[in-house]
Amino acid sequence: MKQAERKHTKPRAKFIAFLNEETEHQRQNGHISLANNYASAAGSFSRFLQTKGKTEISFKKITSLIVSDYEAWLQTCGLCRNTTSFYIRALQSVYHKAVRQGLTEDMRPFSATYRGVAKTSKRAINASEIYQLSTLDIRGALLSSGEYGNGRRLDNMQHQLEFARDIFIFCFCARGLTFVDLAHMRKADISGNLLVYVRRKTKQRIEVQMEPMMQAIIERYPSGTDYLLPILTKTGNPEAVYHQYRYALCRYNACLDMLGRMLGGLKLTSYVSRHSWASAARQQNVPLSVISQSMGHNSEKTTEIYLKSLECNVINKTNHDLLNNVFRKARRRENVRKV
Repeated sequence: MKQAERKHTKPRAKFIAFLNEETEHQRQNGHISLANNYASAAGSFSRFLQTKGKTEISFKKITSLIVSDYEAWLQTCGLCRNTTSFYIRALQSVYHKAVRQGLTEDMRPFSATYRGVAKTSKRAINASEIYQLSTLDIRGALLSSGEYGNGRRLDNMQHQLEFARDIFIFCFCARGLTFVDLAHMRKADISGNLLVYVRRKTKQRIEVQMEPMMQAIIERYPSGTDYLLPILTKTGNPEAVYHQYRYALCRYNACLDMLGRMLGGLKLTSYVSRHSWASAARQQNVPLSVISQSMGHNSEKTTEIYLKSLECNVINKTNHDLLNNVFRKARRRENVRKV
């Protein structure tokens, strides 16, 4: 439904009804991810209302008290701070749309709740572990597990794991390319010896020089569509593309988890390649500003989050070496006195 048409619809005085209407509006406009965010928030808030014997609530009753009660209810459900913030920010976004459409006055009901994004620990693997992953004998590891026999099931799992491994390596070689950007990348994004794309998150234009390992991976997995790699195959229908992407991401992370266990318990996820590239670059004394620009960050503060664990490790190692040096010298002096 077009925005102009929506202005002539009968104003809704009920919050859940308006929330569902906004969800469908975003879906029709091809904003599938945003529509799913709204739908998740609507489902969560509806379950909260059911605990109070309600299925709907008017805008006038969306107060700071009811929102605070909702936040507390989310916490009792065992949700982490970032998840509760996600739901509240989605509801706030829809509430502000209702305010702009004149359906309610802005009573600032969300002002007392947490709506930030708490920093989570970032995990990177080192150069040696990257190399171990790139040379891992996947078929041998599968055979030694005894879970896949020696037939089609084994071949299929080997192909999935090798594809996941190569995606991880490709993202690392491409300066920490994100999975979402790689999945939607087209063959037309390669211009000469450059991979040129626009980050879906920050809308920044990125140019990456094609490296031999990247080219080899592309040639290893020919795509039958306009996509650069056969991660996605659907085009045209935004909702179908989105659902295929979500499935591909889940499968990718599941394969990385298996690969990590094959390597002795490494924690591998879709973002580890990105964090690992940032950490490797920092260890090579690449300036923070260059790393930030290379990764398409809007702010160096974002880059610092990636590197925080690295800096802590450097500080801890420095302290360890310092203490060893101090107490080793002290022991030597004490031994001299005894002699």
